[in-house]
Amino acid sequence: MYVNHPVFSRLYIWGQNYLERAVGDVRMQQNAGACGRTLIVGAGSGLDAAVLGPHVTELVLLEPDPMFVAHLRREHPDIRLVTSPAEHIELEDQTFDTVITSLVLCSVSDVAQVLREIYRMLKPGGQYLFMEHVKHETPLAGLIQTSLTPVWKHIAGGCRLNRDIKTELNRSPLTLLRYELARPSYAIPIVTGQASRQT
Repeated sequence: MYVNHPVFSRLYIWGQNYLERAVGDVRMQQNAGACGRTLIVGAGSGLDAAVLGPHVTELVLLEPDPMFVAHLRREHPDIRLVTSPAEHIELEDQTFDTVITSLVLCSVSDVAQVLREIYRMLKPGGQYLFMEHVKHETPLAGLIQTSLTPVWKHIAGGCRLNRDIKTELNRSPLTLLRYELARPSYAIPIVTGQASRQT
């Protein structure tokens, strides 16, 4: 599965400091709980790698977009980088204590398949930490998001504004432990949470 959004990726790298002004504290708080062998799915420009907790023993980055891959290799040359898509992660089963996504599930082609892959990556008892933007719970706001999504998807690297991440998590083999609204917004509400692989 080919992922390549060069214009968006270049703009994202250029504007990442502005993004962190909006969500950097949420990202830092969320990632502080990472521990053990950790996989960041959709590593992007590497913002998550810079704010992991002290209990991470090994880090692997997953990123298929060529522009981000080149950036990550420059900025984090000592961290293992895997370039397969999130729907088909080319790593062995049950090898991570923590898996992280941050603003990633909006742009994958198949959320359910990505969550199955995350489940497959986790050791029994392992945790999935996420920070994602989601469909608004208010019907009118959700309708507006849905109407804007076709255009937004085209200009924002495949990002969908109207993904119902909570429903997808509840349908997945993961066990949802925590789901919280971290940044209320009419257009782009951001949630954080934790799920686990129980067996």
